[in-house]
Amino acid sequence: MISTYSLRKVSSALFCITLFFCFTAANNGMADEIKDRMKSRLPTIVQMKQKGIIGENAKGYLEYVFGNKINQDVVDSENRDRKEVYSAIAKEQGVSIDKVEKLRAAQIVQKAISGEYLKKEDGSWYQK
Repeated sequence: MISTYSLRKVSSALFCITLFFCFTAANNGMADEIKDRMKSRLPTIVQMKQKGIIGENAKGYLEYVFGNKINQDVVDSENRDRKEVYSAIAKEQGVSIDKVEKLRAAQIVQKAISGEYLKKEDGSWYQK
C-alpha cells in the first residue's frame, strides 16, 4: 500500500523527471532510456527517503545520511543517471555542470517533503 506521502513524492519526482527531459529532446533515445530507469527506481528511492536512509545533497544527488548503505546499486545508478542528465542540460544551455547541479539541488529543497533529509553545502544534514 502506497501512502499519501509516497504518492505526493512520486508525483513530484515524475514531474521533475519530465522537466529534465524537456531539455534533452535532441537526445530523445538517451532521454527515454534514462527516464525509464529513473522511473523504475523511484519507489525504492521514495521508501529510502521516508526511512531516513538517504537524502539529497547540495549538488542534486542522493547520499546516505547515516552510513546504512542498503540498495547502494539503486543510489549509484540514480546518481549516474542524474549526472548524465545534468551534463546534457549544461551542454545544451552552455553553462557549467556545477551550475545545473546547484540549481537542481535548490529545486529539490523546495519540493522536499517534511521529514526528508537535505544536506547543506557545509556538509551538515537537516530535516525539512
